Amino acid sequence: MIDELPIYIHGMKTELSRVMPECTVFATNSFDDALTILESAPITIVLIDGEMNCTPFIKELTIRRSSLPVVVMLRKAVDSIFNFYIRQNVKGILTKELSAEKISQILNMVLSGVVCFPEQAVLHRNHQPESPAIYTLSRRQQEVLKLLANGGTNKQISRQLNISAGTVKVHLESIFHRLQVNNRTQAAMLYFKYISDSVKMG
Repeated sequence: MIDELPIYIHGMKTELSRVMPECTVFATNSFDDALTILESAPITIVLIDGEMNCTPFIKELTIRRSSLPVVVMLRKAVDSIFNFYIRQNVKGILTKELSAEKISQILNMVLSGVVCFPEQAVLHRNHQPESPAIYTLSRRQQEVLKLLANGGTNKQISRQLNISAGTVKVHLESIFHRLQVNNRTQAAMLYFKYISDSVKMG
């Protein structure tokens, strides 16, 4: 964990150790120290104070440990900050007023591969008008996206389309990349917008 306020570091470290006793929490207010810790300890997730100038550090992390998930902590929910960090490819955003229990839940979800953004970050995300449309996806990808948008899990989608769960995962990665989205919720929102626009045009 990296935060500029020693008092917050102390309190957060104590609380996270209480709700996640199986984890060891390393904390510092220096990005240089954080890089040293990364080299010397088996770190599985990074928690950063989003009010610090952490963009160079996130870029350095991407070079050194591209698979290491980063979660950003913010004091307050501001749309422009959400949009900025979503573009930095962080895996989670949380606000500091959340309880330790809720924060640990978000960290565990990110560790399991789920991208966690507050609802308003998804709703207010600025989509580029030239974003590739749904119709650029292959027919199979559109089938996968439709089932995802209707709440299907990877296992349910694989069963319904008679393909492996691994193939579903590959399709989803390709869909997310093509549609320039970061998670299932954003992909579903684009799908329903596409359906709505198609109905209006039809």
